[in-house]
Amino acid sequence: MNLKGFLIAVYSFISLLLVIVFMFLFKNKIYSIRKLWSTSMVKLIGVDIKEIGKIDNSADIILLNHNSMFDIVLLDYLYPKDIAWVANSKLAKVPVFGLIFKLPNLILIDPIKRSSIRTLITRVQEELLHNRPIGIFPEGTRGDNDEIIKFQKGIKTIVERLNLKVQPIVLVDTRERLDTKTLKSSSGEIKLIYLDTIQASNEDWYEELEKNFKKIYKQNKSD
Repeated sequence: MNLKGFLIAVYSFISLLLVIVFMFLFKNKIYSIRKLWSTSMVKLIGVDIKEIGKIDNSADIILLNHNSMFDIVLLDYLYPKDIAWVANSKLAKVPVFGLIFKLPNLILIDPIKRSSIRTLITRVQEELLHNRPIGIFPEGTRGDNDEIIKFQKGIKTIVERLNLKVQPIVLVDTRERLDTKTLKSSSGEIKLIYLDTIQASNEDWYEELEKNFKKIYKQNKSD
């Protein structure tokens, strides 16, 4: 823990309570409220954002590596559309703060259930009809170190079955800016590397994407 991390944790706690209240009161402004809160977090932490490549607004789904809760905040701040994040349904069961996942109509699934893929496919189709790109972490969870862990297979099934356009985004140094597990934070640079949009054009596309993710991430971590 450091002082900055502690103060950001206090700010997050108080401000999220206010966000929940405003979401209840202004349900037609939820996206704007999320955008405002994510902007405040980015400015408070003091992030120098270096973007390589460009966001593809036509992408159906964005795939990102996951190192910090700041990953979601950062994309909500930068992305020009209302992202429908895929999250574990147990997060929505947290008293009071679980509403942060429920009120914006995020895609909540229980990965343990066999029906989770079926549920996810249905929910993805629903949100795409509302012009909401899907945000998902192919690792399924945050790693405990600075390496990208193995991609989960279910995402490949969804992309291929629905013939989705995918934009991979490699995030570098988000954990260094905000580590919610240790309550440490520091100002500095974050890299977002927008890879070209792809579709499932060959049988091994997902495995090739995983290798490319790891390669690009390692190259940029060593700069």
